[in-house]
Amino acid sequence: MLEGCTMADFISKKDVEELYLFQNRNRLLSAIREQSLQDPEDQDRSLIFQHCCTILSDALGCHFVWAGDIDANTCHLIPFASTPAPTAHHKIKQEQLAAILIERYSCKLTDFTSPCYLSLTSDANQEFWPSHCAVWPIAYQSSRYGFIAMHCREDFNLGELKCQFISHVMDDIALAIYSQDTTLKLKDERDFNKEIVDTIQALMVTIRPCGTILSFNKRAEEVTGYQEDEIREKYWVDVMVTPDNRLQFQQTFSKILRNTQNNINFMAPLLTKSGSQRCISWHGSIRHDIETGQVGLVMLGIDETENLFAGQQLNMFTARWEKIFIAMQDPALLVASDNTIIEANPATFAAAKKSRDEVIGKNVCDILHGDHGDLRQCPLEQLIGHHKTQISETELHGLHGNYMLTVSPLIEEDGEINATLLLARNLTEEEVVRAEAIRVAQLAAIGELASGIAHEINNPINGIINYAQIIIDDPTDREANDNLRNIISEGKRIADIVSNLLDFARRREEIPTRSDIARIIENSIQLVSHLLKQDGITCTTYIDNLLPSLKCNEQQLQQVMLNIISNARYAVNQKFPKPCKGKKIIIKASLLNKKEGDFIHLTFTDTGIGIVPEIRNRLFDPFFSTKPKGEGTGLGLSISHGLIRDHGGIIRVKSKPGDWTTFIIDLPITPE
Repeated sequence: MLEGCTMADFISKKDVEELYLFQNRNRLLSAIREQSLQDPEDQDRSLIFQHCCTILSDALGCHFVWAGDIDANTCHLIPFASTPAPTAHHKIKQEQLAAILIERYSCKLTDFTSPCYLSLTSDANQEFWPSHCAVWPIAYQSSRYGFIAMHCREDFNLGELKCQFISHVMDDIALAIYSQDTTLKLKDERDFNKEIVDTIQALMVTIRPCGTILSFNKRAEEVTGYQEDEIREKYWVDVMVTPDNRLQFQQTFSKILRNTQNNINFMAPLLTKSGSQRCISWHGSIRHDIETGQVGLVMLGIDETENLFAGQQLNMFTARWEKIFIAMQDPALLVASDNTIIEANPATFAAAKKSRDEVIGKNVCDILHGDHGDLRQCPLEQLIGHHKTQISETELHGLHGNYMLTVSPLIEEDGEINATLLLARNLTEEEVVRAEAIRVAQLAAIGELASGIAHEINNPINGIINYAQIIIDDPTDREANDNLRNIISEGKRIADIVSNLLDFARRREEIPTRSDIARIIENSIQLVSHLLKQDGITCTTYIDNLLPSLKCNEQQLQQVMLNIISNARYAVNQKFPKPCKGKKIIIKASLLNKKEGDFIHLTFTDTGIGIVPEIRNRLFDPFFSTKPKGEGTGLGLSISHGLIRDHGGIIRVKSKPGDWTTFIIDLPITPE
């Protein structure tokens, strides 16, 4: 170095300017870097513009530098930042500049791609307002972020260094804003993807090549009970598979990674954090270039626990239904919408006297009726696929008997009917069983009446013997004719008693006929009159005059009345073991008008022990009896209930325990 010279003497003016501009650019880049270190959502774009305006003002010596943009929709100016803060005069010039830009490039400024230099007019009182302006667009690739305007009093003569400086500054700002936007978009996409992963109803687990867990979605947390932080970096089989199966699935996993297949599917039991076991169906997608990436396997799991349980339940219910279907003693058939038989139980094959192969797949009418007859539609086919259950009595020649046929649609969830269930109850056998039950009850009533009838017959027989003996002893007696008349009267009395008893005991065809209800009541009382007299029971009847005749089975109604009177006699004797005035049975018959029509209204009231409420609803159940074992079959009232129901009537009971009981029967009167 020469004596007396300093370093500054060897630095050119250009180098000094270049160094100064470089330092100012570094200030901007440092400010941009500070902003980039913040969370993308916390970064403030206006601060970058503000730094840019300040640096340009310092570097170029401009009096007013500002950044802004034009709203493409409204064409309004949007200022971002300025140095110094804008005054009223500044704002006027900003609007003036915006109007010039809109006029030249339209509101969208799409053609504004290079700097423009303008001279703005000044008012007389704004002598010192800078009238020269340079406007530079801020853009990166196809994205535009606004512009920066620099106002100076003197005409711009920037030179090469300053132009490069401004150009680099604009690029730095544009790139910083582009990077910020890109970061925000990527963050939004990551957040969106994470939201999708967390909201899908499948377990999603990402696994490293070494087998450790990298991530866990919300559904996986819900099913396993583990939080993602708890299981991250843990080996996947230790978390996702029950202890007894870990070795097996580890070997499977290792084998799959060595193969070339891209996907795996398997079912594995999972032990949750709470200790319960779930069954998970896994689908895994494998990366074979896992050496260069972090994720080795992405697995999606569906919790099949409920489905498997539901399937087991369905199988159990199906098996149970099949057992019930097979065990049914009445013919049962499943019929498709085209009237072909889908399934039938063994009772059907037995009744039809056909094998399974001869029934399944055949037309239902051909099986139930023996053949399809002529080509007209069978009435049964009209019931198939009907939306309501239909019940009818019909003769089914193919099943060799009379049946109560129930046709029920099997309605799916969508309302469609894909099949119909037919149940056929054999009325022929049922009628025989029912008749035998009635006969048993009838014989029981006859047995109860037998002792009373014997006394009834003995009395007139003794009278006949006495009258005959008187005639023999004194054949010249003038009163012989009277005695003979008495013999005839007592003989007729015996004949009536025996006839009434035989009439009740005789089997008859169950064909309803017109009958007088008063006569049925009188005949019933006559059969038990001696028993009532023997027990000291007073039986009183109140029968309305001119009651209409009743179409009925007289023998069956008489059986019902005898059963009720017999029960009343038992109840009264239980309360009063010895004869007394309180032992009463009262029978009433009257005409009752209802909405449904006219009825004969019968009541049988006794002053016996009554019936407690707890058993009142069970009185008409078969084999239920309040009498001691051996004194009652429990069939009387059950059969009586059925006989009254067969007549279209109603039987019910009222009682006050300890005081009285009344049986009420309403029988409909049908027109003659």
